Parts: sequence; structure tokens; C-alpha cells
Amino acid sequence: MRVCCSAQCGADAGTIEAMASSTAPKRSFRLPVPPLWLLGVVEAVQAVLATALLVAVPVLAMTLAGGFSGDDPVFIMNFSAQIWLIVHGVPVELALTAGAAAIGAEVLPETGWMHLVPLGFTLIPLALGWRAGARLARGSYANQLWQGLLPLVLLYGAAGAGMGVLGTAGVITVSPLTAGLCAAAVMMIGALAGCYAEARSATRMIGVDLESAVERFSQRMKWAGYYLWAVARAGVVASIAAVGLAAALFAGFVAASWMDVANAYQQLDPGFWGVVGLTLLHLGLLPNLILWMLAYATGAGFSVGEGSVLAPGTADVAAMPAVPVLAGLPDQTHPMTFAVIAVPVLAGAIAGWWLMREGENHLDDFFALRISFRPASLALSTLLMGILTGLIAALLMIGPLWISHISLGIGRLSDIGPNALISAGMLAVWVGLGAVVGHMLAPLAHQRGRRRKVSAEGSSAEGASAEGASAEGLSASRG
Repeated sequence: MRVCCSAQCGADAGTIEAMASSTAPKRSFRLPVPPLWLLGVVEAVQAVLATALLVAVPVLAMTLAGGFSGDDPVFIMNFSAQIWLIVHGVPVELALTAGAAAIGAEVLPETGWMHLVPLGFTLIPLALGWRAGARLARGSYANQLWQGLLPLVLLYGAAGAGMGVLGTAGVITVSPLTAGLCAAAVMMIGALAGCYAEARSATRMIGVDLESAVERFSQRMKWAGYYLWAVARAGVVASIAAVGLAAALFAGFVAASWMDVANAYQQLDPGFWGVVGLTLLHLGLLPNLILWMLAYATGAGFSVGEGSVLAPGTADVAAMPAVPVLAGLPDQTHPMTFAVIAVPVLAGAIAGWWLMREGENHLDDFFALRISFRPASLALSTLLMGILTGLIAALLMIGPLWISHISLGIGRLSDIGPNALISAGMLAVWVGLGAVVGHMLAPLAHQRGRRRKVSAEGSSAEGASAEGASAEGLSASRG
């Protein structure tokens, strides 16, 4: 046996050992995959802390700056909890004495329920719920999603109940059970929306293969389902268009009366922090005001206190609440104000146009095969399409319209906002009418567009042939 004792051999041996150690698999420490219930708990804690800080930090800053009379930590915690509850749509009970509740010439009742949902602020917990639901959907299988959603919703609801206990102070009384249910409902809506956006299908969220289930139906049932699904999406299109057009209408009213809004700020003279608070209040109530404008555009109108109604045909706003943005609303009637009804009609026309372009009007095919007189079958199918589109749009908007209603629980301020049922009914009528008009005009516009395209192509072909003929004539003359 040969033994090498030289330095070179030692160096070679060290090199070989280093290479062997580098090629050997390295062991890396990895944390185990956390269970879904733990992910739900973490997301709930993050959402609670985020919403609490978003409320507590501004309240603390305004308190330290002298914006409130109370400056003790108990007041800050109670007031922050009350704002947190209002953001989540929790109704609270006010208990006021007659002397403290006197506003103007009225003496208000001693107790009342306050229900105020600033939808602009409520979008924050909904967005956090969306984020949590999307993260849980990415980390779970379809049949395991509930394992993360259940602790998320329950823990957030428990935090809401705790806020209800903390927010009960002074003239405000909150039911912890109601607070927990409202907070859990907000988180559930946001989380389910996030799960749906991640899964791209409601059936995949629960592990159901909808495509395979649909294949077992007959062809007529499939056509009926496709038609109803297309009409349902047309109702969604009409709702989105109506809200967008109502927002544009509200912006126009405020821009036309901007000086009145500025004068209302000056008359109140709330100081710097008062201006900040009023501006934040306006931002939080902006979606509410847009929904009120939608109710106004339908003709149903909305109330700004008991005995005050604002509608295209009525403008009884003698004693409006001291909110500057309300000064931008129309305070008198005019024959041209009825033109605002064009907002829901135009929204319905957009939905009818979209449905024609979608090409899923199987109900028209059904009537065309059974009614030989084409105008009658077309009129019947279009009328039913308009009715269904209007009903779906009304069903989608009745909830937001109801939530946008405000009740401060004291005197005439217990009725501020639209009547959801009447407003949704009027919206269904105007959207249905617009859907019929849009559905009938879409083919005419399509044919007109095709004629323009054909004429343009013919003109370009004639121009090209004329250029070719002139070129041939020029070459012949040169020859």
C-alpha cells in the first residue's frame, strides 16, 4: 500500500473533501405549512388591528390638538370604539335628556336608535376582508376553504362584540351581540367576494364542478340557463351604469353650487379640526350621497329630515341638516329637473345594448319559432327582457339604497335618505324601459356601422382601381 505524506497530496485530499462537501445536498430548515384555521386567525387579527388603528390614530391626533373637550384615555378608547362600530353599520341607542337634546325650536325624544353607515369608510373593512379571503383561497383546496373562513369571521365578530362593550359609554348604548353580528357580516361579505375573485367561480369555492352538472341538462334547459345568466349580467351592467351616471349627476350639482357649499363652511366656522372632520364626514358619506342622487333621478326622491322631501317634483328643504355638501343639492323645482330621469333610462339602454351584443337572447328564438308574426314575437321577447333586467337591477340596488338611509335617532333627523322600496321600484321601471329601447336600437346602429364600413371599403377599392388605371394609361403613353 502506498502512502503519500507530501504537502501536495494533502492539498489534493483537501480539495477532494471540499468538492464532496459542496456537492452533498444541503439541509435547509423550513417552517411547516400552517393550518388554514391559523391563517384565518392571523388574517382576522391583522384586519382588527388595521381598522382599529385607522380609527384610533386620527382620534388621538385630534384629541391632542384640542379638537375634543375630553382628553383622557378612557374617552379616546370609548369614542374610537363608537366610530369603529358606526363604520361597521352597528346600530346604537341614544339616551338624551330633553334639555341636552333640544335643537332649534324642537324638543327631541329622550331615546332613539341611531343607524348611520358611512359607506365610504365601510369599504375599508370590506377591502381587508377581500384581501383575507383571496389569501385563504390561494392557500386552500376547494373543500377546505371553510376551515380558514370560519375562524376569520368568528374572531372578527368577537372583536366586534368587544368593541360593543367598550363603546357603551355616556349617552350611547350598544348591544354586544348586534355589534358582533354586524362586524361578522361585513367581514364575511368581503371575504366571500375575495374568494370569488380568486377562484373565478362561486362553485369552485365549495368544490362543485358546475360545468359537469350543466352537461346533464337538456339543450332547452341549457338555453334557458344561458339566457337567465345573460339577463342577470345585464342587470349588473344596468346597476353599475346607474350608479356611475348618478355620481356624474351629483358631481354636476355640487360643481354648479360650489359657492353655496363654501358659504356653508364659512357660516359654520368650525375651526381647522372642524373643517377636517366635516371633510372626512363628506368623504365617508360620498357613496351614500350618490345613492341618494340615484333615488332622486328615479323620481322617488329622498328625505332630508321628517317633513322635508327632495325630488324632481318636490323641493321642501326648509330645515336641512347643517352639512355643507347638502347645500349643493337642488333646493327648488323646475320643469327641466325631470330630465334627470334620463339617468336610469340611459343605464337601462346600456344594459339592453350590451345584451344584444352578448347574443344570448334565446327567449327571442323561442318566441320566433312559435309566433309567425315577427313584430309580435320580437315585441314580446323584448318586453320580457326589459322586465327581467329592471327587476334584477332593482334587486341588486335595494340593499345599498336601504343601507344608505340614515337615522340619527333624534327628532326630525331620524329620517334622512331614500325609501329603498319605492326607489328600487321606480328604478326597475326606468331601467326596463331603457333596456327595451337600447335592445331595439342596437341592431339599427350595428347595421349602420356595417354600411359605413362597406361604403368605406368600396370607396377605397374604387380609389385603388382609379390609381391603377391612371398608372396603366401613363405607362401606355410613355410606350
